Order: sequence, then C-alpha cells, then structure tokens
Amino acid sequence: MDQTPHEREQTAAWASRLRGEEGTPLCAFSLGGEAIAKRLAGWIREHARSASAAGVATETTRYIDPATRLAVEVEARVHDDFPAVEWMVRLRNEGPEDTPAIGDLQALSATLDFAPHAPCTVRYSRGGMCTIDDFALVERSLQPGGRLRLQPGGGRSSSEVLPFFNVILGGEGAILAVGWTGEWAAEFARGTDGTLSVRAGMDRTHLILHPGESIRTPRLLLLFWQGEPIRGHNLLRRFLLKHHRPRPSGEPLIAPLTNGNWGGTPASVHLDNLRRIAEHDLPFEYYWIDAEWFGGPGHWMQHAGDWTVRADLYPDGFEPIRDMLRSTGRKLLLWFEPERVAPDTPWARDHAEWLLEAPPERAITWADYGFHMAPDEWARWECRRNQLNPGDRLLNLGNPNALRFLTDFLSERIESCGIGCFRQDSNIAQLEYWRHADLPDRQGMTEIRYIEGQYALWDELLARHPGLIIDNCASGGRRIDLESIGRATPLWRTDHINLGPSRIAFQCHTWGLLHWVPLNGTTAGYLDRVSAYEFRSSLSSALQAGLWGHGDIQQERIPDDYPFGRARTLLEEYLSLRDCFYGDYYPLTEYTQAEDAWMAYQLDRPEHADGLVVVLKRPRSPFTRARLRLHGLRGDAEYRLTDLDTGGKRTKSGSDLMEEGLKLELAEAPASALIRYTTA
Repeated sequence: MDQTPHEREQTAAWASRLRGEEGTPLCAFSLGGEAIAKRLAGWIREHARSASAAGVATETTRYIDPATRLAVEVEARVHDDFPAVEWMVRLRNEGPEDTPAIGDLQALSATLDFAPHAPCTVRYSRGGMCTIDDFALVERSLQPGGRLRLQPGGGRSSSEVLPFFNVILGGEGAILAVGWTGEWAAEFARGTDGTLSVRAGMDRTHLILHPGESIRTPRLLLLFWQGEPIRGHNLLRRFLLKHHRPRPSGEPLIAPLTNGNWGGTPASVHLDNLRRIAEHDLPFEYYWIDAEWFGGPGHWMQHAGDWTVRADLYPDGFEPIRDMLRSTGRKLLLWFEPERVAPDTPWARDHAEWLLEAPPERAITWADYGFHMAPDEWARWECRRNQLNPGDRLLNLGNPNALRFLTDFLSERIESCGIGCFRQDSNIAQLEYWRHADLPDRQGMTEIRYIEGQYALWDELLARHPGLIIDNCASGGRRIDLESIGRATPLWRTDHINLGPSRIAFQCHTWGLLHWVPLNGTTAGYLDRVSAYEFRSSLSSALQAGLWGHGDIQQERIPDDYPFGRARTLLEEYLSLRDCFYGDYYPLTEYTQAEDAWMAYQLDRPEHADGLVVVLKRPRSPFTRARLRLHGLRGDAEYRLTDLDTGGKRTKSGSDLMEEGLKLELAEAPASALIRYTTA
C-alpha cells in the first residue's frame, strides 16, 4: 500500500514539529503553575538523529531549563515505510533540588493541519466492558466550538474506550493511537474558526520530581491517510503488524489455535484428554489451562496471592502435563492473575509492604460482592462491576523489590511448568489504588511507576524466555493499547461469551475490533456441539476451542464416541484460512445486532493476490440472496473464486467483483459461506 505524496508531506511536517523546528514542542505541561510554552524561550535545545533502520529514524530533541535543570526529551520515531510518526516524552530532574510542580503533562497538545472548513468526525470503538456492544464503532461529529474528551475509566487502557481514533476530515485524516496501559485521556476540540486541536496524555498529573528522577508519558502514534477512511484503518493494521507485533524467538507472532480447559480439572483428566488430542491428531498448538489450579477449594478469586499448585488436583504439579505436551509438539498456556492479592493469602501476609490499598470508603464485603446470587445472575453482575473487590490489594509493580520478586517468581514457573504462553489476567480496577497511594505533590507518580513496571515485567520475561508469548487478558480485553500489543496479545478479547446459536455478539466484536487491532482472539465454544455457522462466527487471527465441558467448572474425560473427525475438520478449515487475517480488512455489510440480518467481511492480501470473504446469515433472516461489493482488487485481473462448502468454482474480473459484486445464495437460516479467491 504505497504512500501518497500528501501523506508523505504530512509525515514530514509532523516530524519537523516533533523536532521543535517551529520553536515549540508538541508536548505541554505547566511548571510552577506557568505553561511551558511561555518559558521555553530561554531553554537550551539539542537535537540528535540516529541512522535509519528498517524504515525508521530515531530522533531525540532535548530541552533544558537553565533555572531548574529540568530536561524535557522528545523521543520520536519517524517512519519511511508508513506515513507515521510516534513519540513519547521524558522529563528528568538534572538539578540539585526538587522541581517546581509539573501539572497536566500531555504528550500531545497541538492543532492538526487540515482545512478549517472540512467536516470533522472522530471515529473510535467502545472498550471491553463485557457486553454485546464491545468494540462497536462510534462516530462523533465535531462542529465549530465542539469538544470530545475520552478516557477508559478504572485504570485499564481499553475498559470503556479503545485508545485508537480515526480523525476524518473530508477525504483525508489521521489515526491517533495511545500507548499507555493505564488511565490515558484524549481530547478533540474545534475552535470557532474550525481549527481542530488535539490533546493526549495521562488523565491526571500534578507532581514534583526529586533530584535524579525521571518519568515518561504515554507513547503516541499519528498515522496520516488520504482517500477513504478504511484506507487509514488498513494502513494502521499493516503498521501494527510490522512495527508493534510480538516476535517470539525473533519471528513475527502467528496468533495461536488453542484448546481451552478449566484449571479446576484434575491432572489425570487433562492427561487423558491430551492423549486423545494426540491420538486423533487435532491440530491445537497450545493447551490452555485457565483459573482454579492454585490455592485451595472455594471460589478461585479468593485465592489470588496463593499460587501453590493444588495438590488435590495436580498431585505431581504440572510436570506430567509439561512432558506430555512436549512429546506431542504442543505447548502449555497457563493462567495467572499476579497483580491482585486477596486477603488471608501468603502474599497478603508476607509482602504487605508491597501492596496498595483501595480508599477505605470503597471497601465492601464478600456478602456485598454477590456470592449469594445464582450462577447466571452472578456472571452478568461480575462482568459489569467496577472491580474493587472485597479486601483485595494491588501488588505494586512500581516497587522495585516487588517487581523483582514477581519477575523471578513468574520466570521460575515458566521454566518449571514448561509454559509456552503466560496468560496474565487482571480482574481489578487499579486506578483508585494508584490515586489513594499518591501524595498531594506526587499525583500520577504511582500510576507512572506501576505502568513502567508492567512493561519491564513483560520485557524481562520475554528476554529470559525467547520463545514465550504473552496472553493479555484483563477481565477480557481491557488492556489493549499501542504499548501492550507489541508485548502481549489479547487471546480472549472480551468476557462477553454468549454461546447461543445466534452468535451475534461474536460477529459484532470481530466487525469492530478488526478495524484497529489485527491480532486478537475469542472462543469458538465446544466442538462437539458447535455448528459451522457458530464456528465461523468466532473466526479471528487467534482462536480458542473447547472439546468437552460446560464453562468454568471441573471437566470430565472425553467420551469414547466423541466426534473427533468433525472437530479436526473444523480446526483444519480454520488453519487453512488463518493467514488471511493478516491482510487488509473490509467490512462488506453495515454493523447491526439484528437477528434478521447478514454480516459479511473481506480479508484481502494484495501481496499474495488472494483473500477470503466471510458471510454469516443470522437465524431470523428471511433473505436468501446477497450481493457483496468487494474491495482492494485489481480491476484488470481475473479472480478464481472457490466456495469452501461446495467446492464450486467460478471466475470473475476484479472490476466486476468491485462494481457488480459477489452474488451469493443461502437458503437456510442460520447459514454461512466462506469464499476464497485468488488471481486466475
């Protein structure tokens, strides 16, 4: 996808602004109550540029205040291969005394250079709040004088809002992405003259820096596009896959196909099921063991902080499971929730000095928490609560001793248990813990150090275990941002798991999230009872599937008459088309939650001259035919189309497929179709 001259011009202009060549950096804050822009005239400015590598030039622009010796460093990456710039800001106290108060620190505070008369729309997606609405696109029109402020709430970066924004201004625009796995905030405002200003950074900062101290801001990305908004989304997808993609053992991550299992299941059952998987050659790459394998009997949430392997379930630990997986060429995915520490657990007793507490006025009891509810009612309530749990404390990753302890602990478990994928959950809203710990002149400091610690934890685990991958689960999809996705992948993108026959929520989640984040996953459910339509409703770059069970309860051995052949057929079909999710994405129908609709999308790989069309006809749809106009094809090329259900083939020109459309007929409801195409 080549850059247009205008896109290159926008990139060059913003690179110049990041260097401060116009006299003012793009960041903003107050120092001792005075806006930094008013103080910069007497500051020393230095600029350094490293040689370009892999299409990226790294540049650092440094400002030093002669009076306070506060240094401000803008660390930028200017991309040659994409119309994109990204940066973060570091503040360092190089003086002998505390700095004046630094307030409202923003990594970006600037005006976008677009025609003031252009209509302006800000497009973004909802976050992972455990609803059918998760990741749905939202579009807000900004008229002169209008303002839009967004933030995730609770301290997890994609809880209520996903931190990716497409600012659409007529036939061009820019995508802003925020990299901060905490409480960021972004604000878009139009002046009465039509100009558009943008601010982005942490939600709250008001702090002093002691001598020698430094802090960083969120990382920001601006990616420029021209044409249709979907071009901007596909430029973003390609950019993230190239520059913000985990690389286990130095190779770009292919998001895995996993077999999901509940941790409260005896090891003997796991081992028996693993034998069945190997005997029937089911192509799972990871064996997923979720919560409840640790602590003791009772609800697993009450045992976070006691990471003793349950002897009643795993009398020999995980070694037998590790050894069997290695013998069959598969790997273990194991669930942890190391940040949340429940009361009366070993970590709560032995490491109290490392734990953060919630404000006393927010304290609740386990009775308030809802264990008296029926299971289905509890599940709905549990997913929507603010997640300040009774008596829970937060392991402070900003404490160097706590971080060192946790890193060593997890590293040892990864080694001894043979963990190929470390699954980090976080069922706790950290923001109130951080803010309760801040002193009046250090507001924001606990959060900054905590987020720095989270990145250091992931980076060190990946460095010690080069083949490791990390599954980023925070109550399902609440920590997805520019910084996290390069280290950890959301294999469980939302806790809204409705395994009913309509699968509308799964389809809607895919439709929205693929605009922004190429690598993500969900569950297909249980393969002994899922239809082809239900299975295809869950397709994504990563996929989890169960063989036998009923949710988060102890599993039984797989019966002898299990339909292994059908399970293998479904999994092999998925693996045959998984690569398509690394291509460009085009929604072919409108977003809708209606049960009488069709939903379809296209994944196109122009470099391979092929692609995939996924068509899903919902249970109450009365329509038997559809015509879908494809995108991104070569008008002068002939394409061979193959129906993966019937094996039927036909040939059409790219211009016909983009103008007249792909015609399909599905008589039954619900129904689905997968159409592969390649140049003839």
